[in-house]
Amino acid sequence: MLDKFKDSVKEFSSDVKSAVAEKELDEDTIDPLLSDLRLKLLQNNVSLEAAEEIEEELRDQLLGEQVKRGGAGERVNEAVKKTLMDILDDSFSLEKELEDAEEPPVMFLVGFNGSGKTTTAAKLADYLEQEVVLGAGDTFRAASIEQLKEHGDNLGAKVISHEYESDPAAVAYDAVEHAENEDKVALIDTAGRSHADRNLMNELEKMVRVNEPDITFLVVDALAGNDVLEQADAYEGMFDAIIVTKMDVDENGGAIISISQKSGKPVAFIGTGQGYDDLEEFDKKSFVEKII
Repeated sequence: MLDKFKDSVKEFSSDVKSAVAEKELDEDTIDPLLSDLRLKLLQNNVSLEAAEEIEEELRDQLLGEQVKRGGAGERVNEAVKKTLMDILDDSFSLEKELEDAEEPPVMFLVGFNGSGKTTTAAKLADYLEQEVVLGAGDTFRAASIEQLKEHGDNLGAKVISHEYESDPAAVAYDAVEHAENEDKVALIDTAGRSHADRNLMNELEKMVRVNEPDITFLVVDALAGNDVLEQADAYEGMFDAIIVTKMDVDENGGAIISISQKSGKPVAFIGTGQGYDDLEEFDKKSFVEKII
């Protein structure tokens, strides 16, 4: 995981050490190295905006104090750590959000097709200590309802569904009503959509308006790279936190950094495999330490 990102940081650190061995680290020395790092970050699917922010932060930190020749590598690592820690946000607490939620707590999962919403809904149902009712709000994608029902059978969780092409807002409403009657958490899957799918976006807006979710997660695929920026734009103002799937097979690490920088929203969870227990609370310190 994150191998290519790790290599980019190592190469930058090595370049800085080599430069410091020859002369003092000044702007003429560091700027070409930072430009090279920015290119490598872009190749790792880090967005231009995030790459430029990392570049500027590193320039400020590395030129802000004298870098000694023997400690150049350590100073670079400290600077990279601080920069990534500033960009990433792991402040979301599902436990606290559920405590503050209305009864019954209502959670929505939104995102583009293929991001892993349905599987993530099942993982969240397994993760939660409270009993869950799953709402099959994706009434458009073939086999989506059957997929969620299979997860529900495996987990012993009730799944509320209607016919395909029925009103997803009504599905969510029935799931919320069932959750209220049974003292459960309502966890609603939704259809994959983009801002270009105006009809589907209207459906989602209706679902939100009718059911007033307490927590909405934007689910994105780590392998989508810079496409996550379009997803952040499409759902701007509609989500509270992010879940990044397929982190276990992501060599680049750019998507999670890009969407954090773009959206300003916390990353709540990362998906690390196919099993129901392969859902981890995001810890930015641990994430950054894996890179350095």
